[in-house]
Amino acid sequence: MNRKWKLFSHIVNDIPLKYKFLFIYLLCVLLPIMSINILFYMQNSRDTQSRERENLQISLDRAAYELTQIVNESVAIGNTVAADRTFNGKLEASYSDLSIYYETYDSYLRDKLRPYTDQYPYISWLGVFTTNPTIGSGGSYFVLKDSDKQSEWYRKLTDTKEKVVVASYLDMNPMNPQQKRVYVSIIRKLENFPDLMTYTKYLRVDLQLDKVQELFNKEQNYLQFKLVNANNRVVLDSNLSYIAKENLLPPLAKEYLDSSNNEANGNFISSLGTASYLSGWKLIGIPERARFQQKQNAVIKFGIVLTLCSTVIPTVLIFTILQSYNLRVRRLSKHMQWVKNERFEPINMYEGKDEIGGLLRSFNLMTVKIRNLINDVYKLEIQKKDLELERVRAELNFLQSQVDPHFLFNTLNAILVVCKKHRYEHVTDIIRSLSQILRRLLSWKDDLVTIEEEISFIKMYLQIEKFRFQDRFTYEIDIDPKILFCRIPKMSIQTLVENACKHGLQSVKGDRRIHISAGLDDRYLIIRVKDNGIGMDAAKLNSILQNLHVEEEAGKSIGLRNVYKRLNLFYNDRSLFLIDSKAYEQTSVTIQIPIGLILSQEEAAEHV
Repeated sequence: MNRKWKLFSHIVNDIPLKYKFLFIYLLCVLLPIMSINILFYMQNSRDTQSRERENLQISLDRAAYELTQIVNESVAIGNTVAADRTFNGKLEASYSDLSIYYETYDSYLRDKLRPYTDQYPYISWLGVFTTNPTIGSGGSYFVLKDSDKQSEWYRKLTDTKEKVVVASYLDMNPMNPQQKRVYVSIIRKLENFPDLMTYTKYLRVDLQLDKVQELFNKEQNYLQFKLVNANNRVVLDSNLSYIAKENLLPPLAKEYLDSSNNEANGNFISSLGTASYLSGWKLIGIPERARFQQKQNAVIKFGIVLTLCSTVIPTVLIFTILQSYNLRVRRLSKHMQWVKNERFEPINMYEGKDEIGGLLRSFNLMTVKIRNLINDVYKLEIQKKDLELERVRAELNFLQSQVDPHFLFNTLNAILVVCKKHRYEHVTDIIRSLSQILRRLLSWKDDLVTIEEEISFIKMYLQIEKFRFQDRFTYEIDIDPKILFCRIPKMSIQTLVENACKHGLQSVKGDRRIHISAGLDDRYLIIRVKDNGIGMDAAKLNSILQNLHVEEEAGKSIGLRNVYKRLNLFYNDRSLFLIDSKAYEQTSVTIQIPIGLILSQEEAAEHV
């Protein structure tokens, strides 16, 4: 079974995309549409009228239900406000002056009712009327005036014992004072708390009637609506504006009050719920007179049009969709070939918002990022590294060019002193050592040498110094054999030894000693050169340490500065260069280099 499925999958995957679309169109679109149309023609037209009446009744019930829900939600909002003890307490409080009231208004009352109007678009206004004279009228809170008591909504609320009433009435249009408009309001008494009833308080929720008309308009293909209040007066008509042209709401025509007449004319009536505040309110749906007959006559015509539309339109759509997919996929394939050839060109066309469009946008984003990375980062980084490398090489060469002549000068000076002292008789060994040193300098072309090579070079130099000072000069070299293979900048230790001999030991009258050590701890390779020379006081030591960081090459401490700079260049400022000295006692110079910068663990294990 799995083999057959795999074989079928391979066959499907090998079929071009346009043929797949054509197969889907024929099997899943055209054939089902034709079958459905044939069945449609075979349907009994006698059921058309019955179905149409059911649809109209459903439309009326749906509109009535949604309208009832709007009213019930408005009542629920009133119940929520009435149950808020803190809110009622703020309205019940007596304020000594308006400034105190406005503080309460800004801190609490201002935004208390606003969320309801923001959350429920069918509410046009939500406000409270109270007999509390200490509040300031404005916004959503008003002191109940005599003119308000003459309004229809107030009279209707005071004429009943119900806490909630739904009232329809005429009032001034705030957008046009010369004109009256119909209002439908849900009014509730705020009397949930007996201890907070010093003043009478009413909450009024005005419905947004244009939203109600939008509700009617959603069903306008089926019915025209008339909203009728408990006094059988038309409050809202889907064909008329709620801007009133008369002083009273128009009464409902007698023909709509006769239920038998409604059955004959095909009108529909639905009451708005069972709540007491909606008692007597109803919604009347009036279908078009010729709708049933037109439906009956339009069945065949509609079937023919449907057959043509259901075949022609899908054919055009499937062709358009196929072309859209095919064109974009071919462009994508072409540009991917360009990427393969290192041409990162974006696809300049409208991508669309479907999956293929998302793929094209991702491809364009990828190509732009790759191209920017190559042009703005990769090439610039290469240039930067080349410039940095050239700078490092130039600086190393410059530093090294200072080290070699400096060393040679000191060595020749030592030879000159010895030759003058011994009248040129015993210079054979020292000249041989000098020749070996010079030969080693010429053969050292690498910037890094092993510690073993560096120590060998130092020994030849110390033999010259030993020849110079005879028994008054001794030296000790204590090197851990495990680090002889480690590579360090050449002449880094030798420069420290030379500096100790020239500046530290030259002025000493007694025995001259120098000690060279190198070893490893857990983190560092530690190299130390220590002598018992004249040392330095704190001021001179601070001066030397400051000279290590200056850029000028002239002046004192050239050798130490060269060693310090080369260590920083080779080890990215991660090495440590420490000098400790006591006047007329000793000087110690220590170099600490992180082990990870010297060699890897595998190299260390191999040499050990």
